Amino acid sequence: MLLQVDQLSVRYPDFTVHPLSFTLDRGEILALVGESGSGKTTVARAIACLSDPSAQVCGRVLLNGQDLLAMDERKLRTLRMKEFSIAFQASPEWLNPSLPLYEQLREVLCRDFSGPALERRMAELMELVGLEPADLSRLPRELSGGMAQKFLLACALALNPPLVLLDEPTGALDLASSQAITQLIRSINQRLGTAFLIITHDMKLAADLSGRMMVLYGGRVEEAGPTGAILNRPCHPYTRGLLQSAIGLNPVRDIWGIRPTTVPYASHADGCPFYGRCTQSLPECAHRVPELVCQDDGRQLACNRGGIVTLLSCSHLSHAYGRQNVLRDLSLELYSGEIVSIVGRSGAGKTTLARTIAGLLPVCAGGQVYFQGVAVDLCSLHRRIGGMQIVLQDPQAALDPYINVRQAVEEPMRLSGNFRPGVAEQALEEVGLFACDSFLERPIHALSGGQKQRVAIARALTMEPSLLIADEPTSMLDPSGKANLLRMLKGLQNSRGFSMLMITHDLDGALKVSDRMFLLEHGALRQLDPVDYIHVQFDNLII
Repeated sequence: MLLQVDQLSVRYPDFTVHPLSFTLDRGEILALVGESGSGKTTVARAIACLSDPSAQVCGRVLLNGQDLLAMDERKLRTLRMKEFSIAFQASPEWLNPSLPLYEQLREVLCRDFSGPALERRMAELMELVGLEPADLSRLPRELSGGMAQKFLLACALALNPPLVLLDEPTGALDLASSQAITQLIRSINQRLGTAFLIITHDMKLAADLSGRMMVLYGGRVEEAGPTGAILNRPCHPYTRGLLQSAIGLNPVRDIWGIRPTTVPYASHADGCPFYGRCTQSLPECAHRVPELVCQDDGRQLACNRGGIVTLLSCSHLSHAYGRQNVLRDLSLELYSGEIVSIVGRSGAGKTTLARTIAGLLPVCAGGQVYFQGVAVDLCSLHRRIGGMQIVLQDPQAALDPYINVRQAVEEPMRLSGNFRPGVAEQALEEVGLFACDSFLERPIHALSGGQKQRVAIARALTMEPSLLIADEPTSMLDPSGKANLLRMLKGLQNSRGFSMLMITHDLDGALKVSDRMFLLEHGALRQLDPVDYIHVQFDNLII
């Protein structure tokens, strides 16, 4: 074991990194990931004993069995750059503006090199990081941000330390330089056995380099484990949000960040730090800090609900029209806070599946549908706040043409006994319609097709569903209307946090908004990988 961090905590007047522990073996790459302000750089500075004087640092940081936090600065100077080194993100802050690069690199190398050997080592390092030896004559102000970042990496690697801490090593680089640095780090790790602790918000970089990953939010570890396992199936809602927000990992989808917090921080200062942004939080999460617990698969997870909740679980669903079997022993799981699309050709059974899940068609013998882990009367879910709502394919047939907009939107609340003043108006505004009296009193038959579709969605939103089923929501719209409606649905899902099951034959649209996609054919579901469809013709799927 090269590095052992034991109950390390850092306290500032306005921010705290709560006790965290981890180990790093020789030759291992560990990524510490999270959004800006999560505490990543604070942890790196504490490990390197470079914290601000106002910080209260507690715990132990053992490097080859020696506690760095227990050493005085004189002893630490003998270890820095030789036993461990660090390259920070804010490059200009860590370079002397009045000295050329040659002098700054020489200050590091002179501990082990002199004369011609020092000159050769300088040239090797500059070439290693993609700079020219002639750049050594430059002053820091003459460098671009990317060049400064490369030079700091050269300094960090100068004496071949067994441990290097890298703070956003590719943050200031263009795509080509970023790929070169990524390959460089991988090459050094494989060739020299250097261990790296990479501090980054770039999930693609963490995926490309690290064997293990720690996810930090609000100064707390939310999830930690093998990188491959976390990428394939994140267990914490925050981790999933980071992965879904990573452009490098989602080349097909439209990218939406994690939704802003819905509650003031003061209301959950003693609870889960992710409470206000989580799509599945419970009231108790505001006052209960989740413990970091080891899971069966070896990863660690801090969530009061045990990770991402399975909202809907279907198994052994079958349905036939006469002798034609449309659904054959079909199973599906839908998780809290995600969009799942079912695609397939017309007549494949997509709408039959949606109506069965929604309780509009009977579940045949042997079939099971569980909502939040409980077998319930599916029809009753439509009559309760936080249940299930369905938006049918043809809004004209779904809405009574002789009532007005206000009556249509308020109808689900009134029929279920959950009427609340102002909710209908808010829902109409959220779907991009007017909440003025003149529009509210307009009869349904006087609306355009796009307006009717939005009224149908607003009706569903008044019941604050945990699951919204949208059956061919864009099939009757022109391209502009289709694009606007898809973005609106994704925006609503992102802000409100509900799950959505979208039934569609529009693979292009599904690729843009879905977290997972399934192809329904021959009565069975097959999961699709969106990346497979970047460079192929969509009509190859025969949808």
